[in-house]
Amino acid sequence: MGEGYMSEQSEPKWWEQLPDTLGDFKSRDIGGDVIIATVGSGAQNVAIGKDIRQTVYEVLGQPTPADKEIIQQGLAEVREALQQVQLEIGTSAETLAQGMLNQMENELAKTGEDETPNATVITSVGDLLLDGVPQIAEALASLFATPAVGRVVGKAGEAAVSWVKKRFGKN
Repeated sequence: MGEGYMSEQSEPKWWEQLPDTLGDFKSRDIGGDVIIATVGSGAQNVAIGKDIRQTVYEVLGQPTPADKEIIQQGLAEVREALQQVQLEIGTSAETLAQGMLNQMENELAKTGEDETPNATVITSVGDLLLDGVPQIAEALASLFATPAVGRVVGKAGEAAVSWVKKRFGKN
């Protein structure tokens, strides 16, 4: 698969394309309920309010019917990477990781307009997998780098987007 899950590639990841500022403020420095908006006369597709996922869709586009299949393919690659290290990590750890992948799959499969993935499940299960089975980190990074997963993460909210930036972004 490559040199490392944080190695540089020619095209930036979706989370690297998201703005780091809101007006004159760094987004990471703002806490609590803050709404800052400047809407110009030619603005289109503007949404102002709490828990808006507009920014991710601006970068990645709207969800597509193929998203679920793309996510399934990415999860299959993660499962394959997990099977390749089964002897190294042991059967019980592999079984536990498979269960965590099933939980992750349940959330990432929420691609429908009326479905909202749970950011807490995505981030906590993701942390457990990355920390518990670091051998599959590259496969997980590839999965989360897909625009299809990015759209799901965007629907899950800012906590999930921030987690992806922290776990897979350049430090």
